[in-house]
Amino acid sequence: SPVASLTSEALPSPPPPASPAPQPVPMEFAIEPNSTQSKPWQWFKFLAQADSGYLLIETDAGIVTINPHAARERIAYERLLSAGEPLRASQTLLIPETIQLPPVDAARIRASLGLLAGMGFQIEEFGHDTFKVDAVPQLLGDRPVTPILASITHDLSESGSKRGDARWKEEVIAKSIARSFAGSDPKLTPDGAAKLVEDLCSCKMPYVCPRGKPVMIFTSTRELDRKFDRI
Repeated sequence: SPVASLTSEALPSPPPPASPAPQPVPMEFAIEPNSTQSKPWQWFKFLAQADSGYLLIETDAGIVTINPHAARERIAYERLLSAGEPLRASQTLLIPETIQLPPVDAARIRASLGLLAGMGFQIEEFGHDTFKVDAVPQLLGDRPVTPILASITHDLSESGSKRGDARWKEEVIAKSIARSFAGSDPKLTPDGAAKLVEDLCSCKMPYVCPRGKPVMIFTSTRELDRKFDRI
């Protein structure tokens, strides 16, 4: 009928649905409110990893840029000094490493075998300033052992001595081992980046690495608003 024809002509076809705007990786993790651990933020969302390697995250108070190398160094340092067995677990080497050291360095390792064992190493003397390494801390992964032991002996030499202060010596050794995490690593997956930030949240001092370098730079939402003249 004429009425039906006019009605159908007056109704335009609906437009096609718009494509959704790209979104950051939806990965949020809340820190338990009853936790006694340090909490640099209440929640965070991983946004991206720059080509330079830095991580960008959004938190309840602003935007944080994280140096993942310094973060790994801090995490490793605190785990090595932790009294918890799961954090200081050992991994047995498929092929034990035999390492010969100069007499002075060998004496330093010999005097530190107990502390090294407490951190997850299994080292025994093999004669003539030589040591056999059967296991290393699990957190070391496949990092080579010889440079780490050389770093330990160097740092013990440079740090002098404090008689009877075993904790001081343990901190020097942990700092030497943790420094092996400061090198370059492959680009992180979103899950790997989020796990790294979670582990950093559990640290007692997540803001600087053991050598005093910053782990993160925080820019508050208020500071961003001020710089963009939104206040």
